[in-house]
Amino acid sequence: MGSMGSCLCQPVEEDHVCFDALEEDRPEESVKVEDALRFLKLFDPQKTGFLPRQTIATIVQLCSSRLSEEKLEEILKGAPSNSRGFEYSYIVPFILWPEVPIYDLEDPKSLAKYLLDADVRLVRAPYFYKLLQSNRCMPRRQEAEHDSCEVNGEKVSALVSHEEVAEWALGRRDALVCSVSHAWESREHPDPCNFQLQNLVDSVALWDAAFVDDVWLFYDYVSLYQFQRDTAEQEASFRRAMSNMHMMYAHQSTLTFRLECLTPADTWTARKEDSTYKVPIYHLPSNSIAWVPLSELMENFAFYLDRGWCRAEIEWSAARGIPAQNIAIDGEPGKEVTVKMVPTAPEVFGKRMTTSAFTHRNDASTVVDLQRKIFHQKVTVRKHLKLEHLTQADMVELAASLPYFPQLKVLDIYIFQAGEAEAKAFFEVLSSMKLEKLSLTYARMALDVGSLDVATFASMIELSFESCHMGNRLAEVIAEVLKTNRTLTRINLKGNQITDEGVKAVADAMAYNTTVTDLDLRYNQGIDSDVGKQAIRLLEERLEGNRAAAEAAEAKRSRIRGDHRADGRADKFPGRLRIQALADKLTHGGTLSKLSVFNANLGDAVIQVLIEALQHNRSVTDVNLTKNNITYIGAKALAQMLTVNLNITHVYLGGNQIGDAGTEALAQMLKQNRSITNINLHANQIGSDGIQVLAEALQENDAILEISLREIEYHPRRLLPPNPFEETDEGRQALDRIKKRCEANREARATADIKKLVEELKTGAKTEINLRNHFIGDAHVQALSKALKINKSVTRINLEQNLIQDAGAQALSEVLRHNRCITHINLSCNEIGLVGAKALADSVQQNDAILDINLEVNPWRHHDVKGQVLEGIKEQCKANRAAAEARAKVPDESATEHVSP
Repeated sequence: MGSMGSCLCQPVEEDHVCFDALEEDRPEESVKVEDALRFLKLFDPQKTGFLPRQTIATIVQLCSSRLSEEKLEEILKGAPSNSRGFEYSYIVPFILWPEVPIYDLEDPKSLAKYLLDADVRLVRAPYFYKLLQSNRCMPRRQEAEHDSCEVNGEKVSALVSHEEVAEWALGRRDALVCSVSHAWESREHPDPCNFQLQNLVDSVALWDAAFVDDVWLFYDYVSLYQFQRDTAEQEASFRRAMSNMHMMYAHQSTLTFRLECLTPADTWTARKEDSTYKVPIYHLPSNSIAWVPLSELMENFAFYLDRGWCRAEIEWSAARGIPAQNIAIDGEPGKEVTVKMVPTAPEVFGKRMTTSAFTHRNDASTVVDLQRKIFHQKVTVRKHLKLEHLTQADMVELAASLPYFPQLKVLDIYIFQAGEAEAKAFFEVLSSMKLEKLSLTYARMALDVGSLDVATFASMIELSFESCHMGNRLAEVIAEVLKTNRTLTRINLKGNQITDEGVKAVADAMAYNTTVTDLDLRYNQGIDSDVGKQAIRLLEERLEGNRAAAEAAEAKRSRIRGDHRADGRADKFPGRLRIQALADKLTHGGTLSKLSVFNANLGDAVIQVLIEALQHNRSVTDVNLTKNNITYIGAKALAQMLTVNLNITHVYLGGNQIGDAGTEALAQMLKQNRSITNINLHANQIGSDGIQVLAEALQENDAILEISLREIEYHPRRLLPPNPFEETDEGRQALDRIKKRCEANREARATADIKKLVEELKTGAKTEINLRNHFIGDAHVQALSKALKINKSVTRINLEQNLIQDAGAQALSEVLRHNRCITHINLSCNEIGLVGAKALADSVQQNDAILDINLEVNPWRHHDVKGQVLEGIKEQCKANRAAAEARAKVPDESATEHVSP
């Protein structure tokens, strides 16, 4: 055998390992077993370095009870390496913990083996339907495995058997395996108010109807044995499952469903104060399942993205490289939280986890170890990486991560932003890689295109810079590439503001190229001028010659091979779409309120089937068809349906291609329809003509509250893939008219709502006010406050997600100085600053009737003072609740019935 690093025989500080010394080999006989074990004990996952193969082999030999040579060879196949050896931080964990198996992240049979080895059970979608219909909370795995549900009229077990999973892995059964990423809203039960269950069923029911496949879900509380685990087998199952939990979120055969929203504060509070509402949990004192009040659970209201496990599950899901397999399924359509898709290097991820919230703090090290394993396991074999909606910070991470992808061939980025430094670093990394396909769409780069090295594109077969607005400098670079590159076959330069000069440069360069067969220059300024038209004709002639030569060469190769190669493109995600079943579900009505089929690229023909089904549906109010390749044909069909169906209020069509013709059809519909309040049309190739027609139509519509034509209005992290109308003065003026009309409608709606509410308050019958997301501002709150000062019936007020600032908060504080009936106010997600918060805090000090004021997610400039103010309000409300409970326990003697003896 080889030799071991010299540092193994030297005194070593307990918190440091000398990695450089590991490269120095020494005679095998001078190495001691104790030194090897000491080295292993000093393993620090935050360190990086490379171990020569001989050093690894020597460690393994001296620790033969830990790892066999066959196992070592299996590990090394997936290990990142360079000329120095194999990466230390990847290899050593397997030597330390050889009992943890290695599972493949591509092969379905490997996923099935993990589920069997760890005894993880998937849950049938109909079981969740059953729970919701019977108003039951989700049970632990221990109880669920004895329960059942109906599938196609047949009674079956609630949990999927390992035999069924094996049939699926072998391709003998169709199923979608979906892993649910969610928050635990209390320590004892993840979803005590059934809020997650409702959102899960709303979405999964659509998938269940739309796909031929069964839908099997991983939901940790139901799939894994939970506390209290009564047997050694249950404990072992849980530990084995946790040691490879990344399998459920990173495996190529699974999808991730993210439940990002927490139970609304008013719902939680209402359930908490309802003495009849009980949650089934394991009750340690009685060693059994007990139904306990919500108030007895340990609450956890940390936001989804602040939680360690949730952030890890996002990271693991991103490692698949396919955004369509990582989906937020709850919340308002179009407003789901945007998550990063750039795989994070382990050392960066480890630092992030130190600021994340964990229910059990020791879970952090488990998550970091799993991230390290999955990162190297995925990136070393990843050949295709697709990313969406990257910020400048994301691009910095991408540039740092790309060197870890030695086999990457295809890089596809849709919508990103990069400053000069980020763009330069990105292309420098690309120049050292051997990419075959590069696609950049809707890029905003502060980059001197002329500084690009032509050699960066030397190995590429396909190159796309779509809607990057890089102008003639890009055309000049492509022209130089065409003169020297002999591998490129397709180039996409659509929407880059290239003038006739740039078009001519590209056409002239084609005289030197014999391989490019497709070159797209549509939506550029230069193609309509005389010079541009002539250049395009010349370009097409040269492309036609290349195509003829390519077809002749392929025909010759086919005769030699004597075979026909199938298209090797993979499906976007596993599962066969069953659109007719989904259409039938819509046609026959039911209780479905949201139709969300986004990012499925269905096209006009399939979308028209759904639209026809919606014609007479009376339950659906929200329709989300984002990113489905819908053109003006589908938009016209949708517009026609919306003249008949007046129940739909929200329509999301972002990321399609409806253009001016589709926009004009929707504009004509809006002249008649007064039910729709929100439409999203971002990134739809809408030009100046289309936007002007839309602006004109809205002048007759007083119902529209919001039309989103820019993605950032819904996604603060995302960029602005501009519609073409933004390039013209007429288009920008039309957009301004649309915004003003929507603002006027919102103001009129909010004023009408307040006026109606004030009249209702005069009757003294109203006990609750719910104006969530009603565009309520300070003036509206001031008008409402006048009525509330003398009202004696209202106890709860929900003003969440409005436009209330300090003046509105001060008006409410005045109400609380006079009104002793109001007990709960929800002001979360507004624009209340420190002044308004202090006013409310002062009022609470003088009002012992107030039990809760929610001021979460409001802007604060003085974070140190913020904590004091919020803590003061919470403490006073807590004291008020305690006093109220004490008063409730004291009998009212005046109401006591006295019976004479």
